[in-house]
Amino acid sequence: MSRFSDIEGDKRRQLWSTARWILAGGVGLYIFSFILFAESLSNQHTQAPQADAIVVLTGGTTARIETGLALLAAKQGQRLLITGVYEDLDFETVMTMAPKVTQRQSAALRCCLDLDYKAGNTVANARETRQWVDVHGFRSLIVVTSAQHMPRAFLELRNAMPKIRLSAYPVVVPQVKLKYWFAYPGTMALLLGEYTRFLWALTGLTSAS
Repeated sequence: MSRFSDIEGDKRRQLWSTARWILAGGVGLYIFSFILFAESLSNQHTQAPQADAIVVLTGGTTARIETGLALLAAKQGQRLLITGVYEDLDFETVMTMAPKVTQRQSAALRCCLDLDYKAGNTVANARETRQWVDVHGFRSLIVVTSAQHMPRAFLELRNAMPKIRLSAYPVVVPQVKLKYWFAYPGTMALLLGEYTRFLWALTGLTSAS
């Protein structure tokens, strides 16, 4: 083997070694930042603030809708938007999820509830919410969604409505074990998927404008 071949071989080995270190560093950084993300979810506060209106980003459970209706019944906001509603979920079905209230309170809920069937993802949720806010002239919102979805939802809503004051009201369901997420494979997989989507949203390529 010639001297030039030896030099080329050394360069290739150095490149592979550098690439492995970069890859290992990237994986380590991802794991470390994911742990910080997962740990932060169980520390989110759920104190109900006061705002002009409330927006619920729907998901696989009814807990978010129930929470939004309870906040509206408690007059934490003037109006409620439920965005991303499934087609088979009509107004009357949604109203059955409301807390037990008087007839007068029920009438107040009915007059102040809006359903959005268009949004199919978080970016669309933010877009439809922005249009709703513009129509009503609201300046502040309570954001209701699951605790693991809140960081990404907040980011997309902030991008869509930078001048609107947003307050988080995260919802935690019993099936999602946030406090001991590392001990439950289902919860860990859920959080890993959500964190990966959150990182993608951070790139700005999911812009809701």
